[in-house]
Amino acid sequence: MSRRIFRIVIAIAIALWIYLFVTKDSFSKSFLIIAASIDFLIFSLGIHGLIAHSLNPKSKGELITFPLLMWVLWAVLFLVFVFFVIPVYCPDFLLEL
Repeated sequence: MSRRIFRIVIAIAIALWIYLFVTKDSFSKSFLIIAASIDFLIFSLGIHGLIAHSLNPKSKGELITFPLLMWVLWAVLFLVFVFFVIPVYCPDFLLEL
C-alpha cells in the first residue's frame, strides 16, 4: 500500500512539472522557482519513499550505509534540479530575482 502512495506522489509531481512547463510564460519567475522547488521536494519524497519501502531489511545493510546512499541520491537529484530543471523554467533565474 505504501509503494502505491509513493507512486501516486511521483505521478502528481510529474504532472505538476508538465503543467508548470506548459504554462511557464503566464507565471512570474519568483513563482516558478518556488513552485518548482516545492515540486522537486514532493518528487524527491516520492522517490525516497518508494526506494525505502522497496528494499527489504536485509538489503539495507548497516545502519549508516542506507542513510548515506539516500543522501547521495538526494544530492544527485538536487544537482540535476538546479543545473537542468530550473534553467528550463527560468533561463536567467539568477540575474533577475
